[in-house]
Order: sequence, then structure tokens, then C-alpha cells
Amino acid sequence: MEALAVLEKQQQFDFQNNGIEVMNLETLQRTYKENDIYGKPVQGIYHYQVLQRMMGICEKYNLDYEVEEIFAAQNRNKTQPGVSILPQVEQTHGEKAVEAHILRRIFATIRIKDWETDELTTTLVVAYHQDGIQAAIGPCVKICHNQCILSPERSICNYGKNKVTTEGVFETVDGWLANFEVNMNEDIARIQRLKRRIVSLEEVYMYIGLLTALRVSHDSSDRNLSSSVETYPLNQSQISIFTEEVLKLVREKGQVTAWDLYNVATEIYKPGRTDFPALIPQNGAMAELLLSRLPSEVEIQDAILVS
Repeated sequence: MEALAVLEKQQQFDFQNNGIEVMNLETLQRTYKENDIYGKPVQGIYHYQVLQRMMGICEKYNLDYEVEEIFAAQNRNKTQPGVSILPQVEQTHGEKAVEAHILRRIFATIRIKDWETDELTTTLVVAYHQDGIQAAIGPCVKICHNQCILSPERSICNYGKNKVTTEGVFETVDGWLANFEVNMNEDIARIQRLKRRIVSLEEVYMYIGLLTALRVSHDSSDRNLSSSVETYPLNQSQISIFTEEVLKLVREKGQVTAWDLYNVATEIYKPGRTDFPALIPQNGAMAELLLSRLPSEVEIQDAILVS
């Protein structure tokens, strides 16, 4: 509560010295509202309104929730940067005033406490940036705050190949929360499958090679290769970090599971370590990669248990 109290009094941002600023909803609402030539929000909806809509859906289903963290980041887009400061507004509100900032790159987490355990809670995550709006839901590991997105059906966006309308994003989230207990039980079953899957050192090397092959294919100038990989789980620098951390974990534990590998990756999928637009799709791609390589007999067994 003390940390929240400090955030509520936030008067300035300093993106020159801080790559990311953390705030609460009240502070986000005080930032400058960017409109188009018709006086309407550039994205059709302001960032804080997206979060308010998500909160409203939580309330609709009487879920116990809280907005945990809201992150804003700068990026190198020269025509539409993640953060812009308006000098004319600074003249009124002061240098680096919250009110003088246009924030175009937001990532937020909403914690849903219903049916949480000592190990896991549930987090609804929202990304708002220059490309559009993304949302996803899944278990979150409490101790390290590692987000899980364990199925393609657990994420949605209003741009790209499989885009829906902005209202479609909210309708999808409504569907997730309407079936909250069922969906989360399915995800917990997926986690149990990952925990049971022992990964040998040879397989660890196989995964590292596969991650590299996916990244190279995605970024290739050869359309036959690049078109075969829509989203890679890790970029090249992330693969190096992942490899080092996994090899240290193998040495420490002697034996690792598919869940261990996923947790190493989800430690990377956090604001400040991964670009906001990539957080959700890369996370989902890694889960899909690991789950798709579980033995078929394990999948059949779990299907029987769940049914």
C-alpha cells in the first residue's frame, strides 16, 4: 500500500534516465490525451479507457481483481515515438510533468485473485501501443511474477493476421472471464503436463537449436523461410540469455522439466526485457512450442482426466 501511495502522488516522468516508468491508473489518466483531426482518440479509444473496460468486465462477473502494474516505455519510432513531451503543456504544469506526456506504449497487468493457490494466481495482461491493442490471460507464478499464456485461444489483438475489431477484443475477454474457472483449470492441467515432462540434456540442446532455426527462418530474406514462421519464441539475444540460464539450471538441478524451460523464458517476457508488442505473442509461441512436443500418450491421459 505504501508503494501505491507514492505512485498516486507522481507528478513527473523522466524517460531520459528511465527506460520504463511505472504508474497507477490515476496517473495514466492524467497524461495528455492524443486525438486525431476529428478530436477523437488516435486508436479510437484511450489507453486508460481500455483498462477501465477490462475492469468493468471483471466486475460484471464479480471477480476479485486489482490493477497491479502499468508500464510505459519509449521506443525508437521517429514518426510516432512511444513517448512525446509537449513543451506548451510543460509551461503550465512544469518540466517533465505527467500531464505533458503522450504515452503510446503501455503494458498493464490485472490480477484476478479468484481460485488462486500458493503457487499461482491469474493475470489479465493488456498491451496498448502504436500497432494496436493486445490482451491475454493465464496463470501467473506468484514468486517470480512470470506470466503464462498457454494456448492460442488465450490471446487476442486488433491488428495483424488474425485481428479482430477493438470491440472484438473486449468480447473475447468477456468470454474468457465468463468461463474463468473452466479456462484456468485447463491451463493448470497444461502446467501439470509441462511439469511431468522430463527434458534430457540432449533435448535441451535440441530446443536451443530449434529456437535458433525458428528465429533465422522468421528473419530470412527468403520468403519461403520467413513465411513459415509467424512468431518466434525468442530473438537472437534472448536465445543467448535463455541458453545460459537453462545450462546453469541443468547444472544446479541435474534434471529439468519442460516447465523449467518455460519458466526461464517467461522470466525474459517482462517489461524492460522484451519489447511491449512482443511480450504476448512470444510468450504464447514458447508455450505452444513446448506443449506441442509432449508425448501423445501424455496428452491422451490428460484429456481423459480433464473430461
